[in-house]
Amino acid sequence: MAKQEASTTPLALLVDDEESVRTFLREALERSGLRVCEAENGAQALEQFAVCRPDIVILDVIMPGMDGFTACAKLRGAVGGSRVPILVMTGLDDTASIAGAYEHGATDFITKPIHPTILNHRVRYMLRGSHTLDALIRSETRLGLAQRIAKIGNWEWRHDTGEFTASSELCRLMGVRPGDFGGTLEAFLQIVHPEDRDRVSEALHSILTERKPCDIDHRLVLPNGADFTVNLQAEAVFDDQLKAVSIVGTAQDISERKRSEREIHRLAYFDSLTGLPNRMLFKDRVTQALSHARRYRTTLATLFMDLDRFKVINDTLGHHIGDMLLKSVADRLAESVRHSDSVGRSVEQEMAHELARLGGDEFTVLLTNLRDVQDAGKVARRILDALTKPFLIGGHEIFVTVSIGIATFPADGDSVDMLLKRSDNAMYHAKEQGRNNYQFYSSAMNAAASERLILESELRHAAEQEEFVVYYQPQVELRSLRVVGAEALVRWQHPQRGLLGPGVFLAVASDSGLIREMDEWVLRTVCRQSRVWQQRGLTPTRISVNVSNSLFHGHTLVKAVEEALRETGLSPAWLELELTETVAMRNGEASITMLRDLKAMGMQLAVDDFGTGYSSLSFLQRLPIDMVKIDQSFVREISGQAGPVPIVRAIIAMAHSLQLQVLAEGVEEEAQRTILLAEGCDQAQGYLFGRPMPAEEFAKLLQLNRLPKAG
Repeated sequence: MAKQEASTTPLALLVDDEESVRTFLREALERSGLRVCEAENGAQALEQFAVCRPDIVILDVIMPGMDGFTACAKLRGAVGGSRVPILVMTGLDDTASIAGAYEHGATDFITKPIHPTILNHRVRYMLRGSHTLDALIRSETRLGLAQRIAKIGNWEWRHDTGEFTASSELCRLMGVRPGDFGGTLEAFLQIVHPEDRDRVSEALHSILTERKPCDIDHRLVLPNGADFTVNLQAEAVFDDQLKAVSIVGTAQDISERKRSEREIHRLAYFDSLTGLPNRMLFKDRVTQALSHARRYRTTLATLFMDLDRFKVINDTLGHHIGDMLLKSVADRLAESVRHSDSVGRSVEQEMAHELARLGGDEFTVLLTNLRDVQDAGKVARRILDALTKPFLIGGHEIFVTVSIGIATFPADGDSVDMLLKRSDNAMYHAKEQGRNNYQFYSSAMNAAASERLILESELRHAAEQEEFVVYYQPQVELRSLRVVGAEALVRWQHPQRGLLGPGVFLAVASDSGLIREMDEWVLRTVCRQSRVWQQRGLTPTRISVNVSNSLFHGHTLVKAVEEALRETGLSPAWLELELTETVAMRNGEASITMLRDLKAMGMQLAVDDFGTGYSSLSFLQRLPIDMVKIDQSFVREISGQAGPVPIVRAIIAMAHSLQLQVLAEGVEEEAQRTILLAEGCDQAQGYLFGRPMPAEEFAKLLQLNRLPKAG
């Protein structure tokens, strides 16, 4: 007990070279309840300090050997001496000693002669201050440790001065040294992720305007570029006039929590075996897609897939092999569906897809923004093709086929459950049809898909059987009605169905990859025919050939043109290539380079269906083109109006300002021709001047070299 009391009773180190003074002061301090140890000079004081570890040092200035100043400075440098209070004793008028004492680290001073009561009060006051400081330091240390463990830092922002004070833990979280931090709100915002910066700034400023606490999650970016998420909480501090003087807050690293949330989400919404979305997530995404499809009146489809005879494989080779097979099938399905995202493109949107595993050997695909419901059939065919190659699993070569059912919105249902049920029914119908095929829920769609498949097969043989023919639609100069060119249009002379227009087969040709071969055939045929006309003495005429995206961006266009011109001997001046705005805009810089190469060969270039795409004027003027063709949809709107629609007038004016010719498509009425002529349109084509016609019929028109005046 006595030992415990001694450890809690403050210990004073008394240092003075006069024994009588030490005795007087020791008795006074002991009466006040302190324990005392003594030293008669500075050197002994350092030794006693190291042994006794006193709570306070009372030190005389004038001593032999090491004086009080030196002893004070050395005590401050000793272990444990930085915060111990040191009371220096000086003469009454010794102001120089007082100043020197403070300079060497003294806490306070007391003048001689010393009154015991004043000494005791001074010592008690200094001890209380020392204990308070120690408690504060311990509290701050515990707080700092707690913040470090919790990965939480605190800060204060004074909006009137812009000063932003960050704690050491917050600086550590931000990856900066406290001395390197800028100390302003802007400096803090620069560490916030750029995508979150405005949101954080608005949240902090809203505390001042709305006077409510802030609680948001955002990302911080470390100096190495990595980012992590923090939870930022803050509120305003008000003065007695209820005026906000500052905003204080905390920022806590919640990366682990976010990772846990993502893991929980993954377990709840994703299949653990394949990593694909599960039934719950798939139904949720179909629900969202249906809402979008209803609002924008688009088409979507669900594909329900079931592996054929998977139970036999599973029972024969074991569940481990079965699981590995399912994972491999999922990977191959994902790859095939990902490569199908180009089958349903429109000008505004592209088809999107979602692949999921419902359970067992059942998989589903959601297709949105379908241009044509038959595009769902093309994705199904791609999936069937992807699974034809065998799987090598655990030393076993396994062949897998799949039966696929397709249901579409809005034709087959308007709810998730209805679409899944009907695509499931269609899948069973596919199994009844012999497995390894796909079936639409609607019998009419099954017939259309079958017809499309037959058409594709016939199309593949059409080129070999020389069933394609080129028709030519005359292009005239509006003022003189002189024939100045023609647009080459492909037709299919089907052996059973007769002459087919491009609307019947071009989409199938594009989807099946035949469009490039067809484009090259048309190009060669046009060059050959144009050369024949010239050899017969007909006036040379510009012939326009449409260039599809497949040929234009397939890195074969320049080579195909060179070969066609070389084989036929046609001068490039009589060949014009037409491409749409959409085709030209894709891979912009590469498109410009290719067009410049073609232009350097000496041919003419035109932009077709102008006004329906999204090209900018700055991009258009960089294209080395000669002509723009006004889309027929705008020409149609001229009918019955006193003047042209504004977009027609704007296209003509814009094109002429760029030194380009303008040709109007789809001119069918004399009134349209009259208005276009008055507006300065240069050329036109349409039924008013002639329908697309065979080569021999167009040759007769070339002999006239001019159309009879309309009307």
